[in-house]
Amino acid sequence: MKFLEDYRVKFNIENEDDYFNYFMETLTPTNRTWNFFVNWEKVVNNVNQFKIELNILNSLCGSKNVDGDLDKILTEYPSVIKAFPTLLSIRDNVVDVLSIDEENNFSFDNYDFRNVRPLTNDEIKHYKNFLYNSQIITFITNGTLTNIKDYVFGVEVGMDTNGRKNRGGTINQQIVHQIISPICNTLGYDVIDEANQNKIMTEWGIEIPIDKTSRRFDFVIFNRQTNKLFVIETNFYSGVGSKLKSTCGEYIHLQNFLRKNEIEFIWITDGNGWLKTTLPLRETFENNDYLLNLKMTKEGFFRSIIELY
Repeated sequence: MKFLEDYRVKFNIENEDDYFNYFMETLTPTNRTWNFFVNWEKVVNNVNQFKIELNILNSLCGSKNVDGDLDKILTEYPSVIKAFPTLLSIRDNVVDVLSIDEENNFSFDNYDFRNVRPLTNDEIKHYKNFLYNSQIITFITNGTLTNIKDYVFGVEVGMDTNGRKNRGGTINQQIVHQIISPICNTLGYDVIDEANQNKIMTEWGIEIPIDKTSRRFDFVIFNRQTNKLFVIETNFYSGVGSKLKSTCGEYIHLQNFLRKNEIEFIWITDGNGWLKTTLPLRETFENNDYLLNLKMTKEGFFRSIIELY
């Protein structure tokens, strides 16, 4: 690492070991803001796109003649089939289903929910089978479900939890952005989020070298006075796993590549996952120039680094 005099003067850190220990001691246990748990806007939009269809299907709740009622609905309102996948937490609008009989023979049924034209009698039977064989119709008619739109709202909330992994990374970038942007503005440095080679060329007319065509940096900072570029990557790991070790290896490679091209690389990473992945992190720390966590970035370490250039 590059040990700066500011570390000693401003933060009472005397050497590299003190620095690394301070990094580990000030890790943030979580980056989960309230926006992490559920994207309510997305949930509401997903439900509302089938609002009419769900309200029509709602007439089936508690039906005493479900077969006849289904025939009538599918005949008069064939567009209701668009909502069928959502009833089973399915995002696809074309679904293949495997059936296996008692003799282990395979058969496949294809359901295309994109079609909203009038349905033939065979097609009505086909889509009714989807509801019967999936057993969702049982819960609609036996009183378990009393409001299909409310049920789908709950389904969408459950499906939205799958997005938490991506939201965690997005939230971390937002946190870093909120910290570094005012600092860069004060110093007169430009900042680009989600920057690839083309974006940097368009914004600043600089052809930045890249180690792979898909490379996109979380942030790139440019000091117009000195023509100095800074690349920033940020991530947050709450738990352990192979991803942490592979990230260390990747960022050692990236540091070495950028160093050859006289571009500064700052890695801002955080999370208690590093508490049990210390050795790969220490190796990266010793090879790379600048390693920060969120607290250190906020406290002034980040500013001390970029002010050098």
